[in-house]
Amino acid sequence: MEEKTIQKIPVWPFALMIAAICGVIGLLMGIFCGLIFAAAFSTMMANISTGTTFAHPLVRLLFGIGAVILMPIMAFIGGLIHGAIIAYIYNFLAPRIGGIKIRFKEGNQTVLP
Repeated sequence: MEEKTIQKIPVWPFALMIAAICGVIGLLMGIFCGLIFAAAFSTMMANISTGTTFAHPLVRLLFGIGAVILMPIMAFIGGLIHGAIIAYIYNFLAPRIGGIKIRFKEGNQTVLP
């Protein structure tokens, strides 16, 4: 097996990939949180006759839509910053410590179209 070392990571493509991954995870978490908010606020609305709830229909809408829209955006931005910082730190440390070694399988390599 052939072994190669990653000596440098291009910052912008790496940061974009990490941001895209974080954005997808943020979307999934936003959907999950939106469902949790919907369930929590629907039980609060059942108690509205007692006057002990703040679950106005507009608040439910803002929390539900806000979770699904804002969480992926915030996760993307956070992932972009996080990915850029990781790439810069890796590029700084790799020449001093040594990069990540990756093994590639030799022979019988098929090229996908």
